[in-house]
Amino acid sequence: MTDELDLQPTATVVPTTKPDLPEFTLENVLADIKFGICSLFNNPEFAKPMAMVILFVESLALKVIIGLVPYTEIDYESYMQQLAQIEAGEFDYEKISGNTGGIVYPGGYVYFYSWMRWLTEDLDDMNSGQIAFRYLYMLTLIFTLAIYLSSGGHNGKFSVKPYILYLICASKRLHSIYVLRLFNDCFTTFFMVATILVLQQASLYKKSNGLLSYILTLLSADLFSVGISIKMNALLYIPAYLVVTYFLCDENLLKLVPILLFGIGVQIGMNWTFLSQGDEIRDHFIAGAFDFNRKFMFQWTVNWKFLTEDVFQSDLFHKGLLASHVTVLALFLFYRWLSPNVTGKSVGKFLKDSLKFWSSTIHPSNVILSESNGTLFVALTMMTCNLIGVLFARSLHYQFLAWYLYSLPLLLKFTNLPGYVNVILFGLHEYCWNKYPTDAISSGLLVSILSVVLLMNFKNDVFASGEANEVDELGEEKKNE
Repeated sequence: MTDELDLQPTATVVPTTKPDLPEFTLENVLADIKFGICSLFNNPEFAKPMAMVILFVESLALKVIIGLVPYTEIDYESYMQQLAQIEAGEFDYEKISGNTGGIVYPGGYVYFYSWMRWLTEDLDDMNSGQIAFRYLYMLTLIFTLAIYLSSGGHNGKFSVKPYILYLICASKRLHSIYVLRLFNDCFTTFFMVATILVLQQASLYKKSNGLLSYILTLLSADLFSVGISIKMNALLYIPAYLVVTYFLCDENLLKLVPILLFGIGVQIGMNWTFLSQGDEIRDHFIAGAFDFNRKFMFQWTVNWKFLTEDVFQSDLFHKGLLASHVTVLALFLFYRWLSPNVTGKSVGKFLKDSLKFWSSTIHPSNVILSESNGTLFVALTMMTCNLIGVLFARSLHYQFLAWYLYSLPLLLKFTNLPGYVNVILFGLHEYCWNKYPTDAISSGLLVSILSVVLLMNFKNDVFASGEANEVDELGEEKKNE
């Protein structure tokens, strides 16, 4: 009789072997340390953890700056003087002024700085104002980091390296603009960064949840309009915003119109206090808050000190800047933002389809529908469009750095220059903004750096093969696998 136990399957014991560990030697320890240090700068897998570290360090740094560095009065007292007159019942922009001159900002500025006036008790509690701007800086930084980390989409075709994130908060001048100066430019930048982030999310959900994507696009119009209502430099984003939202609306003008009307409605609402006061006050408000012919003082220009004052103030120079601005925008529009690599069809076909305003003519391969590249397209298009406007601005003052510094590291990344060159360019750029007073060398260097960034971004057709090109630290182009 066969033993019952013999009928059971026999288990085969496979001997396990421990993996060979590297020898514990000084050479291997140093190699591990080197790998760890390099990863802190170059390994994309470290980007998210280091973003958390950046937020912690920046929060502490801002506390230290507020505690140790004296507040510097430049424009805030003038803001308060202007707000005091408005709160006393004066709505005529020709009669509202402060130490630095007449009021030149729209209604959103009035709302936000009315709140700031309450918070700081006019000028009696500046520390509370600095703390508020610390929170504003941190919120803007959180949104900026989210934009960078979101630019790879769901599939992570583009991965940001940690050193790019470090550059976002490496500007001494930017910290002082926020917590030592309390400039209104900071509020506008916050709303524009929020606009870009919301548009990225609209792109991410475009294929999976069209209704949510459309609602997010509506929200972006609200944020964008509020940004414009604080300071009109936000208008520089309009060409890119129209392209991105047109794509998000399936290249259907009928879908786009409600988005634009909503934004216009928000703008009217933000400025209604002045628009509703009568024809004369309304005209003075529009002329003062949206003055495109404003003259700037040569003394304070950061970008055009290599010119003579006569040239700087000349109408011919201003017209040349406008013509250059429009030309470069057109080049980016037709050769990058509307290229077949982006839209999935020729520019001619795109323009012909746009005449069918009642139809959704978006091509299935449009980059905005790409889960890997749609968010990157949103970020690069909006940031590049803004930087073009900055390059050809009639004058940049020190606080205007807040307009675009948040975007510079990402745009440097896509110059296709080696990483160490990008760091050098960023350092030289920071020198230009910290040189006081500015001179011909610092101004010329600033214009040159911004020109190089735009030229190299134009040369690098990021979406040429449907994937974002990357460059390693030695400057060799490669494709993400």
